Amino acid sequence: VHWTPDEHERFVTAFTLYPRKWKKIAEYVGTKTTEQTKGHGVCYLKQLEREGKAVPPPEKRRGGTGEYWTAEEHERFLDGLSTHGRQWVEVAKVVRTRTSEQVRNHAEKYFKQLEREGKGHLI
Repeated sequence: VHWTPDEHERFVTAFTLYPRKWKKIAEYVGTKTTEQTKGHGVCYLKQLEREGKAVPPPEKRRGGTGEYWTAEEHERFLDGLSTHGRQWVEVAKVVRTRTSEQVRNHAEKYFKQLEREGKGHLI
């Protein structure tokens, strides 16, 4: 998705006001969806890291451990899911860093995301 310089400037302003609050940032930008804003934000955070600039930490979520899943954990989750299906204890052994309950909750959210994206047939 292309971002104009003006949209990016509004994004940076909103990101400063609402770090990682993608819905609020999208509303501030006014021309992009929450998903588009989050995608742009992830790229922006990577750019800040490459440039050695300060990156705001993710906010703790209510409930659970407050820890976001890393890309590596999600890859191991997908590997475990393809090997063991919905046997969450077994999938958790592949992930290694999450409990079976956390894996089950992650799977539920992942499946809902697939359905929202019209990829429910992949579940």
